[in-house]
Amino acid sequence: MVKFLTRSLKPSQSLSTRQLLDFKGQVFRQHFVVVKTSKGLAKAGPFLLLVQNFLRYAECMAIELIRENRFGAFFWTQFLGAFNDNLLKFAVTLAVTYNDALRGSFSPGLLINLIAALFILPFVIFSATSGQLADKFDKTKVMRLAKWLEPPIVLITAAGFLLNSVELLILGVFLLGTQSAFFGPAKYAYLPEQLKSSELVMGNALVESATFMAILLGTIAAGSLMSQEAGNIAVYIVCGFGFLVALLGVYQAQRMPLTPSHSPSLKVNWNLFTETWRNVSFATNLPKVWPALLGISWLWFVGATYLTQFPLLSKTLLNASPGVATVLLFAFTVGLGIGAFLCEKWSRKRIEMGLVLWGLLVMIVAGVLLHGVLVAYQTNPDQQTVVEFFSQLNNLAVLGLFVLISVGVGLYSVPLYATMQAFAPKESRSRVVSANNIVNSFFMVVSAGFAIAILLAMKGEVLWVFTAVTAINVVVLALWLFKQPYVVLRAQLLLKVPSKYLPRIENMDHLGDSGGNLIVFPTLLHENYLQRMAGLPIEMTVVLSGRLKQSRFVNRLRKHGFVLEFNKLSEIDTQKELIKAIASHIQQGKSIAIDKPMFELLRKQYRLDDMPGVLAKKGVVMNVLEFMEEQTQQKVEKSAISQTVWRLNKREAITASGV
Repeated sequence: MVKFLTRSLKPSQSLSTRQLLDFKGQVFRQHFVVVKTSKGLAKAGPFLLLVQNFLRYAECMAIELIRENRFGAFFWTQFLGAFNDNLLKFAVTLAVTYNDALRGSFSPGLLINLIAALFILPFVIFSATSGQLADKFDKTKVMRLAKWLEPPIVLITAAGFLLNSVELLILGVFLLGTQSAFFGPAKYAYLPEQLKSSELVMGNALVESATFMAILLGTIAAGSLMSQEAGNIAVYIVCGFGFLVALLGVYQAQRMPLTPSHSPSLKVNWNLFTETWRNVSFATNLPKVWPALLGISWLWFVGATYLTQFPLLSKTLLNASPGVATVLLFAFTVGLGIGAFLCEKWSRKRIEMGLVLWGLLVMIVAGVLLHGVLVAYQTNPDQQTVVEFFSQLNNLAVLGLFVLISVGVGLYSVPLYATMQAFAPKESRSRVVSANNIVNSFFMVVSAGFAIAILLAMKGEVLWVFTAVTAINVVVLALWLFKQPYVVLRAQLLLKVPSKYLPRIENMDHLGDSGGNLIVFPTLLHENYLQRMAGLPIEMTVVLSGRLKQSRFVNRLRKHGFVLEFNKLSEIDTQKELIKAIASHIQQGKSIAIDKPMFELLRKQYRLDDMPGVLAKKGVVMNVLEFMEEQTQQKVEKSAISQTVWRLNKREAITASGV
């Protein structure tokens, strides 16, 4: 929901940007709301007001974050790098697709997928080493060094164009991938170092949106220039512009604040193969991170497959000019940006894993519809221009469905990236990101082979590539449903608990700390346990007194251990069972929630604070996360607005033992 100011608003008041960033509360329950902003008097119905204020809120928060050097310089550095990668890579892709003399005897379908694979291959080879370097040294310095490699790579690619050498062009693409492989681990590990936990979702949404906007702008620039019959002039412009962008990226990297290392004593293992295996093995032992990492890798399989096939779809089935391939990329990019910002809105400043399932569902539905449209598509005998492409309804349907698919991709991707960053250990975060890059790259290389195999099997009919991806999306959704019950629960809670009932949480940074968590709420009742579960974005078991009313949803909660019901918590035997349950959860690194009265009772009668260190000897840490709840009510135009704030107070880590 849109967040409004919790204090009274008078018609004469003017809202500053800073105040707009502090929106709290719920949407006004009235037909019309009058708020005077710095731009004048606004009077609108509830829906229009919702849209208007959400857009202003998102815009203000994004602008405020980009203005700050800790994020702004990084934002422009990665944006310019992504732009250059796609300007040059898409220019090479279009050249080998439409220039028969350049590609020789090779088929365009083979070359464009080979180029995609060679751009990704360096991530498989070098990510483990680059992750170690980003953990051992200052992440900002690692990114600066990577940016200095970009201008020479542009010159190598320019030489490939000027000499009409497909070998040099492919080498340039491979080197672009290598430079990105060294930039990537430091890039994603930099964000949680510089952003607060409440800014992490917005930061990721901005980075994801900017990355695909860079893809859009880079491909538009490449498509516009490469579609002209300008010969070497177009090449001069593409490469000269790319060189200028590379220099701007180097300049922005110098403005980024330093990010000190958490592991300066780390000994770098230069054996690429053993370190790659060790990084991936380390990530598999992080139960909160590994599923997110696999989910991100599938995202890149889908994204790489779709984006790589757009030029081929444009040339064959649509029989359109290179500009139409750019239009398809534009549609995909716009949709992804919409999805990313919808994720920021619907996640309610939390890492909302439930959106992963809804994003997948959107991708599947839109993919099925896309298959129907492409099967029925009648290819024009004459090549379509961009203007002609927009004049036909079936083309608009294709475009709209690609937008819808990419909206699903945006909803799917942002929570996964935020989860990986928030729950990766600080001292090894870059290596976790490098493991992510390794697995991502493997999936993307496989996607290229997958696309080639489908094209060979289906005699070059590109629509079956998109259909096959949709079919696998169904399998991936089923895996999430059956293997990740917590994600299913979060998706259900998005429907069961409206935004207006969720609190604002202060001091959330401790939620990603290692160890098991004993979570203490002021109250934990049948009436509010769902709100507690929805409000706190971590997997936990809530302890309740008495049995819940029977339902399929409650049965699922019991089956997966999300609720623990005790008939009489006042009895000593029951309390001892609870102590054992707490110890069991902590030993497994899980979270369990009780209310404040029970917590005080356990501390007093069972010495929860100072039990001997049995678990400590096993290396098990128990965090006590105690939440204080404050609720204020203000009246605006006779409508009560309630705003709940949870303040997290992390006590000293204690050990539970003797149970």
